[in-house]
Amino acid sequence: MSRDSNNTVSLFGRLSFLLGLVTVVPITVISSTVRRLWRPSDYSLKDDIFLALVRRLRLVPLPIRRKLGFSIEIKTIRESPRFIDTEPEICQKISRPGFEGYWICRGCVHGLQKSPADSHGTLLWLHGGAYISGSALAASVSLLRIAEVAAEQNISVNVFSLEYSLAPEAKFQTQLDEVTAAYQFLIEDQGIDPARVMVFGESAGGHLALSLAYNVQRQCMPKPGKLVLISPWVNLANSGDTFVTNKHKDSLDKWDLDECVDHLLGGPDGLLKFAEYINFALPLSTSKTSADEGEDRNWSQVLQSAWVTVGANDVFFSDVSEFVTNAGSDGVHVDFRVERGKPHGWFGYRDALRVKDYLSLLPTEDASAMLKSSEELAKVVLDHVHGYANNPFL
Repeated sequence: MSRDSNNTVSLFGRLSFLLGLVTVVPITVISSTVRRLWRPSDYSLKDDIFLALVRRLRLVPLPIRRKLGFSIEIKTIRESPRFIDTEPEICQKISRPGFEGYWICRGCVHGLQKSPADSHGTLLWLHGGAYISGSALAASVSLLRIAEVAAEQNISVNVFSLEYSLAPEAKFQTQLDEVTAAYQFLIEDQGIDPARVMVFGESAGGHLALSLAYNVQRQCMPKPGKLVLISPWVNLANSGDTFVTNKHKDSLDKWDLDECVDHLLGGPDGLLKFAEYINFALPLSTSKTSADEGEDRNWSQVLQSAWVTVGANDVFFSDVSEFVTNAGSDGVHVDFRVERGKPHGWFGYRDALRVKDYLSLLPTEDASAMLKSSEELAKVVLDHVHGYANNPFL
């Protein structure tokens, strides 16, 4: 589905947005300042105001909202000092029946691309954006850095980023069908061993990653080797305790998220139709349908292993913690990283601030201090690849 259909900003929309800013900004500054007088904060006043403004994204017209997120053009990457001598195949778009996406790289970053099946590992990247915004290329530089770090350890990595359809133009389960088709493309068409596939999901992409793993199990397909979940939106019911306790500590707003879910599912009928995909914070056994009668489903049937990170100030924190607890109780090895004092999106935002500096470096220059989140994710990739090599049962 084309992403241009609902992205044109009318003159009225622009004027309404500017008028809203004139009204909202001073109110936000005053309310954030007053709140700090009676409630301690983990943040500076500047950061408190920034988070409060982000929470008001629901007031921004969708076409404008979609343009606010971090993005970078492929041309900018290819012509940067870091990648100007790289083969032009990086960030190559592909379009197949059922899905679209980008090969960010195939086995090599600074050289000739490989056949994906010959690489040590494959990342399937699912971006965030509450299912209504975001793009496959938003994190492309960070993804290239992950592959670059792996290459420094003589590990070749493929990275495929899915351009899944957005709501409200596309309702669920369109996104699930697309990610399932992309996964099948990797393991069937490209001949990649499923155990070598790591599904990375950020925020809403984390929910889509869990939905994929669940759907793969239901369809009796081989499950991916690992899920890597970054501030995952595991519960579309938005009912966790930290939606209350972290209400003023995070960048997310429950009202806004509820509206995004309504756009995605189309109202109460969608909530009922896709009930088993709504809340992955619950024990998996509670998601049984009539077709599953007599079957004792648990997370060990769905997941090989998982790596999860979330900020303690994220409104998703309690739901993510419940998911980790339930998956662990079912025998799944979950490496859980909680960052104190961090809101939603901090992990990717930390790298986004340094992308320009990173691209200005030559390939021979040390970039280890630039994109710290990518460095951390690269370690997850390397650990999985080494574990795969050392495990005779994979």
